[in-house]
Amino acid sequence: MKRSNRTFLASAVALSCVLTFTACSPGTDEEASADETQVEETQEPTALESANETADSSDSGASVAEQTEVTIGETIEDPDMGDTIEIVSAVRGFLSSEKADVAQEGGEIVLLQVTVAPGEEFGGLVSMGDFEISYDDGAEYWNNDTRMIAEEMDEAGFSPYEDVSRRDGGEHTGWIAYFPEEKRDTYKMQYQRAGAKVIGSDEEIDEYIKDFEIPAP
Repeated sequence: MKRSNRTFLASAVALSCVLTFTACSPGTDEEASADETQVEETQEPTALESANETADSSDSGASVAEQTEVTIGETIEDPDMGDTIEIVSAVRGFLSSEKADVAQEGGEIVLLQVTVAPGEEFGGLVSMGDFEISYDDGAEYWNNDTRMIAEEMDEAGFSPYEDVSRRDGGEHTGWIAYFPEEKRDTYKMQYQRAGAKVIGSDEEIDEYIKDFEIPAP
């Protein structure tokens, strides 16, 4: 009988210890979870993440500041052909992913907006090739590069200019793109319509040249 009491007593003590340990264990797990949560909440971003965020912010700010539209508002009247050409405005620093190297190498992308109302007496075209740009104060003039970024221009809301037939009449507006290799405060521009001979007669039409300027942003 005494042996049975000892066995019972030993079993009771063992059960008590098990219950005590079990009751304390959840508290330890909760404290560990709380510590882990606190570490996760107070963890700071890495240097790379911070640098990327700063670069993104800087790039975004620079992009907004770079692209600027300037008003020109000059009208060209061709006395021989009867064409009326309005030089409406220009965009300085047009943002292009296709030709980002232009700005990276010290130049810029310039867009010129023109509205053309062709004369009705003669045929031929008022071509985008008639408008040229100079970034060396008029020493040389360069042709346009519109076709290289035409899709990007269109997506950005700057519809590329299309050559206008005088036979079509009407009024036509569009944008012409240039890639001057050296960025300048202002650019000299030139509209140059070639001379021509009137078919079926001895009449000749002289070349016509008109200078204008793209102002600083």
